[in-house]
Parts: sequence; structure tokens; C-alpha cells
Amino acid sequence: MKKKSVLKFYERLIFSCFLLVEQFLGKKLFNLLLPIKMSFLEKVYLRLSLIGSPDIFSIDKRNELSPDEFHQNYFNESLPVVFAGAASDWDCTKKWNLDYFKFGFGDQDVLLVNATGLTSRENNTNYEFLTVKELIEDIKSGGNKYLRFSPILENNPILVEDLNMNWLEKMRGQQTFAHTYYMFMGGAGKKTLLHTDQPCNIYVQIFGEKKWTLFFPEDTALIYPEIANTAYIKSPIDVDHPNLDKYPLYKYATPIEVILKPGDVLYVPPHTWHFVENLSDSIAIGYRFSSLSAALKSSFTLSILRILSTNPPIWKSIKYGKIDTNLIWAHAGGKIKDLIKDLDLRKKLRNKNEL
Repeated sequence: MKKKSVLKFYERLIFSCFLLVEQFLGKKLFNLLLPIKMSFLEKVYLRLSLIGSPDIFSIDKRNELSPDEFHQNYFNESLPVVFAGAASDWDCTKKWNLDYFKFGFGDQDVLLVNATGLTSRENNTNYEFLTVKELIEDIKSGGNKYLRFSPILENNPILVEDLNMNWLEKMRGQQTFAHTYYMFMGGAGKKTLLHTDQPCNIYVQIFGEKKWTLFFPEDTALIYPEIANTAYIKSPIDVDHPNLDKYPLYKYATPIEVILKPGDVLYVPPHTWHFVENLSDSIAIGYRFSSLSAALKSSFTLSILRILSTNPPIWKSIKYGKIDTNLIWAHAGGKIKDLIKDLDLRKKLRNKNEL
């Protein structure tokens, strides 16, 4: 598998300059330059209209892949790959399902935050606390609750024992930092919208099936990124039903589609655009870590945008990530003060009840 984009190098370079200038100037000032940007995109569209739409890429699926081969052929080349069935014999794949968490961890609290452009299109950063039992009952009843980026493994080290940490650490390699585990748990049909972010992600599909649609960073100009100085960059594109009248360049983006079954493991390089849909009730773990060299190699521009983001600044994102990554989305939506107050109150009540 090799990277492929219909965009020429100079087109990607010019668009990268637009992104950097927009973040530096802010949306209001950048509106003065918007006609220049739109004129450039129209010229790109006219050139691309003379060629056909690219085919859907198929991702490499490997049954046996050594750490050295993974790093040489995929990690160092910023290429995604599926380790087919690599986690099939892990304890988590054998044991975990909705009832396992309902009866084993049902009284624990989890935090759900609506992140605009990531979890929904609604420009409303609401949040809620609920127990794992309540979450699972909602999932089983066909509700809309979807647990994303949850630190439940960080809070319950016994769950980490069900992962093959020796395998994960070998694949992560030595020149990385800030590794963490995120749990995703949701019902059939639930989606995470098209976006890109910086960490490397080894994604373990444990229960149920999930469809991923990926795009290389080289296609960023075709995906209409929305610059908002946040820890992730979102796209307005609805991958299932794209509005090609409004976003005509998307027609020329090259999608990479893959369906993950229980036991499959997907490596997602930094800054790889992704849209994810649960094909059934699903439980998965994202083992995420950072590599500055991998991020810069994957996309210098998107790395700079992330490093210089202010909503929240990167040092606060790191701080929030040690507690719950959902705090980052709350900060971006202007709800962090309310959420911190609620967290403090819940902690005091919990400590009081334990006395």
C-alpha cells in the first residue's frame, strides 16, 4: 500500500499556507483572504474535473507482522495497517461484552461530552455523568449514549491485565511518549464524525464490528477542514451522504475503508482523517501515544496547528488528558468551568459517602 492523492505538491503546499494563516489571523481577519482561497480551490477543482474520481483504497491486512516490520513499513511511512485477528486470543476479547461491564463495573461513573463536529453537528457542548450500568441499559434499548475517549481502564488497572501489554508496548516502540488507553462503547449505528488528531492510535476491536473510513493527510484540502484552534480538526463532510454541491472537491478524496471484527487491531497514524461507524453494539480500546517525529512526518502543517492550538493550549490538553480527555472537548466548547465544579462536587459527595 502506498500513499496516493490527486493533489499536486504545490497545491498541498499552498493550501497548507492558507490553514496556517487562518489559524494565526483568526476567522474574522482571514475572511478578508477568503476570496483568494476560494479562487484557488476553484482552480484545483477545474483541474481535477478533467480526471476521474479515485478508487476506494483497500488497507493492508496482515496476519503476522513483527514489530520491526511494522515500524519499517507502516509506522515510519505513516501508513495504516490492520493486524488481522491479532487480539483474538487476548482475555479482553474472550471476556468483555456489555453485560461484563454492567455487572462488573456498573456502579462506576463515566463522563459523556458533546464535541461539535466530532460527536455531533450540534453546536452545543452539553455533558452528562451516568453510571456504566445506565450507559449499557441505554445502549441495549437503542438509545443515543456513546462512550468515547473514556479513562475507565486508567481508573481500573485490573482491566489492563486483559490486554496483551507486551505486544502493545513492542508495537509502540521506544521513541514515543504519553501513552494512554481510551475506551469506546456504543450501540449499532452510532458514529464518530470525520476529523483528524495528532496521537498515534493502535485501536483494538474487542466486541462487535466497526467500519472505519480513513483519508491520508495529503487529501486535507479535499476534506474542507474547519480551523478552530482546537485539539482536533473537524470536517463538515457527511461521509455517508456528502453534499457534493457544497463540497465538490470531496469527490476526489481517496477513501480507505475497513471493517474491524472482534480481535482485529488497526493502526491509525497521526493526522489520518477518520470517520467511524458502529455496525453493531461495540466495545473497543484505543491505545494512543505520541511521537513528534511521526506526527511531523505525517503532516508538518497539521502538527504545527496542533502545537499552536489555543482552545485549549497544548499544555492544558496534556493536563486534561491525565484526568479525562473529554475535558478537552468541554474546554473547547466553553463548559470547562461548569464541568470542573461538577467534578469537584461529585468528588466531595463520594468522599463523604465513603466516610
